[in-house]
Amino acid sequence: MKSKMRSRTGERAAAFSPIMESPPADKAAEWEVRPGGMLVQKRDPDADAVAAPVPAIRIKVKYGAVYHEIYISSQATFGELKKVLSARTGLHPLDMKLMYKDKERVSTAFLDIAGVKDKSKMVLVEDSTAQAKRLLEMRKTDKMEKAAKCISAISLEVDRLASKVSALDGIVNKGGRVEETDVTNLIDSLMNELIKLDAIVADGDAKLQRRTQIRRVQKYVETLDAIKIKNWMPRGNGPPAKEQPQWPQPMQQRRDSQPQQQQQKMHLQQSQNQYQHQNRHQPPQSQFQQQQQLNKLPQQAVVLSSMNWETFDSLFTTSTSTPTAVATSTPHARLDWELF
Repeated sequence: MKSKMRSRTGERAAAFSPIMESPPADKAAEWEVRPGGMLVQKRDPDADAVAAPVPAIRIKVKYGAVYHEIYISSQATFGELKKVLSARTGLHPLDMKLMYKDKERVSTAFLDIAGVKDKSKMVLVEDSTAQAKRLLEMRKTDKMEKAAKCISAISLEVDRLASKVSALDGIVNKGGRVEETDVTNLIDSLMNELIKLDAIVADGDAKLQRRTQIRRVQKYVETLDAIKIKNWMPRGNGPPAKEQPQWPQPMQQRRDSQPQQQQQKMHLQQSQNQYQHQNRHQPPQSQFQQQQQLNKLPQQAVVLSSMNWETFDSLFTTSTSTPTAVATSTPHARLDWELF
């Protein structure tokens, strides 16, 4: 009886006792793949929040004759320490050298790995070579920025002038005419911009932009030269172009005047022969007076023939026919005087 009662009480206790279920396999262990390809157990992100804070250490840095106490994390880098010292000393972080245990430390090195502890001492030294290099880089950068700004301003001015060039080109292509002063002023403005571009010293992208603008300016100047040529070409529809004054040709006038001079010479010779034949038996006094009149006739004829050439010779070249006329006419007068 006792054994039966025990078995019944055992069954009742087993029926009312809680059952412990085993966790599923996926919840028992969650895995993740790290960037390196390693399969590791996934961590709980809330577990890192309870981690202990990083302790701060005190470092004494000597700069010249002054000591600076810096409080910084032990896991910081020397570059971060230089930034803190830059606010204290006024030096640029790139111009600093931090010496720890008589050895220069790189900016990317960590303090704790280098062995820096609380109350450690360091020496700050100014790097003159790095400072000079940095100043040169800054100066070069400033020049590049200044050149880029100048090229940008010139580009805007060239764009403004290009619109005027295209307007003039359209007028000329349609058969119209433009003022010569407008074309000349545009050429002068473009040449001024070209001089400004030549004075700019640039490298890299700025140099490439400068070459592009120079080619643009040269192209527009050539277009204006073509416009100037088309503007003065005669057209059937448009008004006639201004005619240039045509000066007389000296050789043609000389050829036209030669027959007239020959006729005058022949007429004078005939008149002299007639006077000599008619007055052959007259007294010497009357012959002398008539001879004077005959001598005056060639001189008057020479003056009349040369007056046509005075205005033309004063403008251009000296006449070669006038001295010949004088030379051919005056010897007769001298011979007559000698015979008389």
